[in-house]
Amino acid sequence: MTPTPGPLDGATAGPADEARESDAFAELLRGAFRPTALVGVLAVVGSVFSGVTAAWSAALGAAIVLGFFTASLLVMKRTAHLPPTTVMAVVMITYTVKVIVLGIVLFAVRDASWLNGYAAGVTITVCALVWLFFEMRAYKRLRIFAFSPDEKAGA
Repeated sequence: MTPTPGPLDGATAGPADEARESDAFAELLRGAFRPTALVGVLAVVGSVFSGVTAAWSAALGAAIVLGFFTASLLVMKRTAHLPPTTVMAVVMITYTVKVIVLGIVLFAVRDASWLNGYAAGVTITVCALVWLFFEMRAYKRLRIFAFSPDEKAGA
């Protein structure tokens, strides 16, 4: 059984394949960004009842999630044509950089009086879960096969 190259596996060759790959990443981004942004806005609106500090904190939390997850998809889009081991290395480096940046941000705002840690934490957690759910949903809808569905099982 030989795998059929898909738009996200790095085995594309022509302009039509590159356009499909770009469309796939755009679909993943749209599929996850919109619901997460909506949840972020709802978190900010809901936090207004706890005060301006909570609202700003929720907005910061939503912005962090949207920025970090969007960056990951953009890096994957830019490196999808490379060999899989290179893509994995780049994605791991990106992840490490994001963890370091998040650590620096958290260290910088640890004693900030304008930050409500509870509102930021809840917003970050909920937005991250929403992003992951809708990104998986969008990926599932792309119907990228790991093998050719036309081949017989025993062939």
